[in-house]
Amino acid sequence: MKAVGIDLGTTNSEVAIVENGQVRVLPGEDGDLILPSCVGFSDAGKLLVGREALRQYAAAPERTVKSIKRWMGTDHKTILGDKEYLPHEVSAIILRALKQRAESALGETITQAVITVPAYFTDAQRQATKTAGEIAGLEVLQIINEPTAAALAYDLRSQETERVVVYDLGGGTFDVSIVEITGEVTEVLASHGNNRLGGDDFDRLLQLHLGDLFRQQHGVDVPDDAATQARLLRAAEQLKIDLSSYAFATVREAFLGSKGKTALHLETEVARADFEELIRPLLEETLEAIDRALADANLEPEDIDRVILVGGSTRIPIVQQMIEEHLGQTPTDGIQPDLCVALGAALQAGVLVGESVDAILVDVIPHSLGIAAAVSTPMGIMPGYFSVIIPRNSVVPVSRSHVYSTLVDEQEVVEIEVFQGENAIAEENVPLGSFKVENLPPKPAGGIQIEVHFDFDLNGILTVTTTEKGKGQQGRLVVNNAGMQKLSSHELKQARADLEALFASDETIDVSPKNTAVAIAPEMAPLLNRAQQLLETMDSEQAEELQDLLADIENAIANNSAQLPELQSELEDFLYYASTNESE
Repeated sequence: MKAVGIDLGTTNSEVAIVENGQVRVLPGEDGDLILPSCVGFSDAGKLLVGREALRQYAAAPERTVKSIKRWMGTDHKTILGDKEYLPHEVSAIILRALKQRAESALGETITQAVITVPAYFTDAQRQATKTAGEIAGLEVLQIINEPTAAALAYDLRSQETERVVVYDLGGGTFDVSIVEITGEVTEVLASHGNNRLGGDDFDRLLQLHLGDLFRQQHGVDVPDDAATQARLLRAAEQLKIDLSSYAFATVREAFLGSKGKTALHLETEVARADFEELIRPLLEETLEAIDRALADANLEPEDIDRVILVGGSTRIPIVQQMIEEHLGQTPTDGIQPDLCVALGAALQAGVLVGESVDAILVDVIPHSLGIAAAVSTPMGIMPGYFSVIIPRNSVVPVSRSHVYSTLVDEQEVVEIEVFQGENAIAEENVPLGSFKVENLPPKPAGGIQIEVHFDFDLNGILTVTTTEKGKGQQGRLVVNNAGMQKLSSHELKQARADLEALFASDETIDVSPKNTAVAIAPEMAPLLNRAQQLLETMDSEQAEELQDLLADIENAIANNSAQLPELQSELEDFLYYASTNESE
């Protein structure tokens, strides 16, 4: 039985496999190795996953969702069409598409996977990821950290021990891990990060910047409706990509607003230096995280042998420049930043199912784990102190225990409140759950001892067990998710059935424009008809613009041009604002 490795990313996702000792990322039907982490429904109700969903995002943001990973582990609801979806349900759709991609590429059923998450993901986020995999029809063999997976894929191994900084800056999250590699053994020494920092934040800063430029040009704000803001965000995303290659880039976004009957366009040039000024404060936060991880590993920058860059956002030149200045060495470019996490996940999957792979993984826990307790101070008893049972950066799997005593005479109940974090005040950390040990025998304060045992497994799931040392009575808590309990077998079966029904309704998902042919979208015909009708009522200037656009579309159809989707999007934008002006 083959097992795959999956990088479930904020912006893009990939699936990889180990075959005959070699690891490779599996392509879609169009040959693309990357699946955009985007899900939507067409206006006809067809499920769209990947590039096809991403293509419609700017035109139909109310039917499309991306960057869902930022909401994992929460009860945030996304409305797509007439139904609400939780983050793990949207992620399950992406995972199901990757499963289908793997099955198509390999010609066999795939049921097992290793899935990666940011090293700084909380327990709730890890459990939500595992649940998403189960709904997608996968047995999740292990949840592993993304920087660790990237280090596993690092192919310049030697018997000499190397200390490596893995700097992982993706679309929505940032992690840094200090890793020690000796031959086939990869050991994580320390991790730090931020689950709300990534390329999405750069895009939004550029989006605001473009809005300011539009206001300066035309004296009015960009309309605040979802469709227009989605178009502006799309322009910002492309601008970020262009500025990674060029010192200046031009933005042209037609029909972005209107003043009276006059259509307003955004056409401006942005310098890379302006973009760098916008994002520098966020990048400085990542440098602080590097310093924190180095301190936790008891290392200095000069102790580091190599720096590996992971994640698409590391392609931005200033990222590489600031890291090089901060650590005093040039990051290695011998590893693919977009694909290495999936490759490493596949290597670990291969290890778990018995493939002949030379890789041994030793990972660490990203957050300290403990309970709320009272401590004696010169000023008396201080409640609400965070008593750490498993310190951060402990090697996993790990089991630790600590014995606590009752606080007052004849105490009958002890509440065990579990937290993760680094603050000395328990309530300033992330609550993971609580339970009570009841019916304790009446004894003086300190007369009853309770052992609290923490067990943290390879998937980052915590089990807490308490034992009263006298009577031996026990309490137990499996920390699944702070906002969502683990699905019952019946709920899981129903969720899988609902997901299968979505996919069964249409055989073609993960559709990207083919190089050999350009499909004309079924929505194009009514758009062209509507455009012809509007031509009769428009003023001469608008009519001339529309006629030129229709001519370009006709030429693109005749020549089977790959520009057709872009022209269709431009026509949708034109008609949207034309109809808005009519209604006014």
